[in-house]
Amino acid sequence: MAELPARFDYIIIGAGSAGCVLAERLSADGRHQVLLVEAGGKAASPLVTMPKGIAKLVANPDYVWPYRISQPRHAGGKAEEIWIRGKGLGGSSSINGMIWSRGEPQDYDDWQAAGATGWDAEAMLAAYRQLEDHDLGPSPLRGSGGPVHVTAKTYRYPLAERMIAAGEQMGLKRTDDLNSLTGGRVGYYCHNIRHGRRQGGAKAFLRRASGRRNLHILTDMVASHVLLADGRATGVELIGGARGRFQVECAGEVILSAGTIESPQILQRSGIGDGNRLSAVGVPVHHHNPHVGRHMLEHLSYSMPFRLKRDVGIERRYHGLGLLGSIARYYLLRDGPMATGPFEVGAFFSTGVQGPRTDFQLYLSGYMFALGDGNDPVPLGNIDKRPGMTASGTLLRQTSEGEIDINGPNAGDGACICPNWLSTEEDRRGAVAAIRAMRNYAGQPILSDDVGEEVLPGASLQTDEEILDNFRSLSTSGLHGVGTCRMGVEGESVLDPHLRVRGVDGLRVIDCSAMPGLVTGNTNAPAMATGWRGADIILSGRR
Repeated sequence: MAELPARFDYIIIGAGSAGCVLAERLSADGRHQVLLVEAGGKAASPLVTMPKGIAKLVANPDYVWPYRISQPRHAGGKAEEIWIRGKGLGGSSSINGMIWSRGEPQDYDDWQAAGATGWDAEAMLAAYRQLEDHDLGPSPLRGSGGPVHVTAKTYRYPLAERMIAAGEQMGLKRTDDLNSLTGGRVGYYCHNIRHGRRQGGAKAFLRRASGRRNLHILTDMVASHVLLADGRATGVELIGGARGRFQVECAGEVILSAGTIESPQILQRSGIGDGNRLSAVGVPVHHHNPHVGRHMLEHLSYSMPFRLKRDVGIERRYHGLGLLGSIARYYLLRDGPMATGPFEVGAFFSTGVQGPRTDFQLYLSGYMFALGDGNDPVPLGNIDKRPGMTASGTLLRQTSEGEIDINGPNAGDGACICPNWLSTEEDRRGAVAAIRAMRNYAGQPILSDDVGEEVLPGASLQTDEEILDNFRSLSTSGLHGVGTCRMGVEGESVLDPHLRVRGVDGLRVIDCSAMPGLVTGNTNAPAMATGWRGADIILSGRR
């Protein structure tokens, strides 16, 4: 390992979507010494670059962190669920579906109403417009010339067009940019892809910054805890490499960007959290704040596969000669099915459970995943060789709050992760409404010649109780968590609106854990925008 400076102006823990943004922007002046620490490796596989490489990456321990959930889905059941996060430079932006979804303006106005002053829709729109280099060109709602290329050139085929038309038959408005409207809408997803190559955090931000002499990047290095003295963060303790366990000093600020699962754990291991819980696992308490690791909100998804009556899907593009053709087309032309994300078509609408506001997101594609041992589809697993269609729906306004607590003082001790899925009546009604909404979508007249058997949950399940029980068993989660270090008013939050940890100087958290509420869609773009807005706040204070 190269010799490091004696101390840094900024130490950033986590090279994910937000951390990469911060590393680039805080080192841009060339004067301030910046250290970026990543617990994973360099994530240099060509499968990271190829958009459809996600199918292999999510099962590879070199590229994912597996988190075992401590809580069973059913009373008396076993806790068997695994959540994954990206491992390596770029974090989850190196293994995700690349859907560029920004949420709706009301999401951010709600953040401000919850005490996150300065994080309203206007402020976040400004961050998105500076981030984006959009295929569709600049507009009052889109950016051009920014570091993240966003393409609307999704792989298209006749069944995909009929799936969009089915949404129109339900009353949804077709659009070329699902981020340009609120309410019921349908169209092809936009992706952060450029010329068939993933534009994750490492590609978009670190590549342009990695040659700077004042930016130092350490990989395969775990952050044990933040060093504190006299109520201030003074550095971090790291573990890894030839040096084993060592400390790095910080003269300015330590910034945690390790994500919704890891950032609260680092705070807790540093003695910042619920005092009683920390003392119980042998961690000295530096600052009591019972909100650290609490208020976790997540999206909950259910993948609903259908058999097709005729061979109009795209499953043949992923098997045998069809797969060879898809790969050849990708390397020759940088387009085709391998050059886009897992799902081509998207829709947003309200199920009516929480009134007219958008509470449901749909992902659609002309194939279905092969069934696993439990006779349920394995998300992003092998594709079934028979013609199929997938409607994967996500509940966007979960009200059930989860929690994360460390099991001990060391990074290797792990944590207790309890999502508390479907613990509110509102969420349970939403789960039932989600299945009925997907059935309604697949049953639209324009798909009548295409869609055959409903594989899951199966037409035999009709009562609310049957549907809820199946949803509880087969739904998936763990991709869009927020809130475990949330911003807000004093006494109800971990961070102030400037992302500073309450009660400790020189320490911020800038990632999805800081978000005080869910967003209406995927969280990768909001994570980058949070990093961008956070950098604005820091740079403004510097000036």
